[in-house]
Amino acid sequence: MELGSIIGLELFDEDVHYTFPTFYYSLGDKKFYFKSLSLELGSLNFVIGERKVGKTLFMRSLTGLECPNEKPLERNFLNYDIVYKPEFIEPKFNGSLNELIISKKLDENSFFMKNISKLDLLRFLDVSVKELGEEQKQLLSFCIFLSTEGLIYVMDSPSYLISESKRGVMYGIFKNFCDKNDKIGLITEDNEKLVNEVIDERLGRKYFIKKFSENEFYGGDMYIENN
Repeated sequence: MELGSIIGLELFDEDVHYTFPTFYYSLGDKKFYFKSLSLELGSLNFVIGERKVGKTLFMRSLTGLECPNEKPLERNFLNYDIVYKPEFIEPKFNGSLNELIISKKLDENSFFMKNISKLDLLRFLDVSVKELGEEQKQLLSFCIFLSTEGLIYVMDSPSYLISESKRGVMYGIFKNFCDKNDKIGLITEDNEKLVNEVIDERLGRKYFIKKFSENEFYGGDMYIENN
């Protein structure tokens, strides 16, 4: 069993380009408009918005799991790997966190072990992976997510399940990972203030998704004020 399969991470081999096109959805009486997004190597980018404005729909579209206008987004020219962490995860490993580490022959100097230490998960070594708290499951899935080989890392993160302090540590790890390894990171967040504390605006982008009217939602790299 691959490390990513333990929590149901999916690895996509698709033709992608750094710029995703503008696209839209019409779901019943609700409409979602998502402006094109360009991503740079070495950058950590944030999709910012309140709950239930379409962040998960947007992230799943970028990975090909959702098809806007009844067809998938076109992937142009170059073949890159997309690693996707869904919003909700359910561990598949039967055993404790320590047994997981032993089964994967991970030494204390591995990238994975350094990250679980930074996120204060070592105190849960004797706890069954399936019985970890929701925050610990999310943090563990993040460590596995970054240990999965790919180029573009798309993480749908339920902010309300992870404390602000832990999210700050997580984003620092993510940003450093992208910068040092020429990877592209994209993650959801509802707190712009926290994003401003960690984003490198030379490379990273802030992509906002907001409710424009009762049944219309708009995504773009700037604020859209309601008229």
